[in-house]
Amino acid sequence: MLKKLSLMVSLVGLITLLVAPQGWSQQQFSPAAGNTPRLYNPQTVETLIGNVVAFNRIPAKRPGRPDRVTMVLQTGKETVKIHLGPADYLDRQALKLAPGDQVEVKGMRITRSKATIFIAGAVKRGDQILQLRDDATGRPLWAKSQRRNLT
Repeated sequence: MLKKLSLMVSLVGLITLLVAPQGWSQQQFSPAAGNTPRLYNPQTVETLIGNVVAFNRIPAKRPGRPDRVTMVLQTGKETVKIHLGPADYLDRQALKLAPGDQVEVKGMRITRSKATIFIAGAVKRGDQILQLRDDATGRPLWAKSQRRNLT
């Protein structure tokens, strides 16, 4: 029985390797090298304008990881949950947003696990801008500050 189970697991593993797209086995992602899989595509950026309804601080799921901050934005036609970034990065920024603020958010929508989320690249209130991602590459600005602290 155990021998049959072992054979089946091996076959499933082999089939998975044969069916997987070429290059999966060659992709290596190293956050320290700044080579992480990208969800944010600067070519698909859209702008939302509305009023901030609330902020939520989401506790980290794993020790050593930062809490995350999301914002709820009410536009003229929808309520949108917007992912801003790590709480420690936002806490260090000069622009402090609050419920009731009218803002313009540039970012993109992605669908993950049957849910659509909006990832912010920049938030503008009046003439102040909270820059969260590099406009050209979409790379999170907090990743640059973390790398600087490592060296």
